[in-house]
Amino acid sequence: MSSLTVNVKVFRINLRKKLVKEEEEPVAKEVPINIYINNRHIVTLFASPSYPKELSVGWLLSQGIIKSIDEILEIKVKGNKVKVRCDSKVETRIKAVKTSKIIDTSCGSTNENFHSLINRISKPTVKSEYKVEAKEILRFITTLNRMSKIFRATGGTHSAAIFEDGKLVAFAEDVGRRNAVNKVIGVAALRKINFSRSVLVSSGRQAADMVLKAARVGIPIITSIAAPLYSGVEVAKKTGITLICFARGQRMNVYSNPERIEVRLKSN
Repeated sequence: MSSLTVNVKVFRINLRKKLVKEEEEPVAKEVPINIYINNRHIVTLFASPSYPKELSVGWLLSQGIIKSIDEILEIKVKGNKVKVRCDSKVETRIKAVKTSKIIDTSCGSTNENFHSLINRISKPTVKSEYKVEAKEILRFITTLNRMSKIFRATGGTHSAAIFEDGKLVAFAEDVGRRNAVNKVIGVAALRKINFSRSVLVSSGRQAADMVLKAARVGIPIITSIAAPLYSGVEVAKKTGITLICFARGQRMNVYSNPERIEVRLKSN
């Protein structure tokens, strides 16, 4: 954890106890990760300095630049630079990503512009018939919380995990919720797991771009501790994804395609 955090001086003020105390505490660290495709700089992601290779693979997949890891010919990591050599067919996809508009929280939730943006983005359809019991979803959340060690130490990170057929296959923490998801997608892709029988679990709000990351690799179920945004709900409906938010304690809210979640209630 030491490479992911830095100890800083902090003055703790407690008015109730009338105390001022000087201490040191760990804070989460971020660095620029520069991604190159075929020797051309494509993007700089500010992220926790872990899994730069997996972050890059996950970002390329979740942006739709590559359709599978088979399109990657070579990856080299040197410091904060990740150089990816790909098939030439990705060049047109890079242009599409750079010119497309991003749906984020600045978009209104009821105006025509919002809906036109959603209809213009690339929306793969997830047709998986994979189902999960509700109690398993809560088990995944418990596992995510237990493994989020950097968050417990700093309070400054998000976490994400992927479970394939109920088994944890990827986990990552990052200062950014999008980066955390990119990393677990990258880890899982490199391990060649079956995304169509997987659940993506994360700690972040679910906007349209977060849901699209799962849709582009074919993950049918997304679960989050946090809230959905309207754009996320709409994209989940349009892509066939089951979106679950506020999964905490013994409850959860399912916003789309609830048929994938099996509920077994105990009789009195």
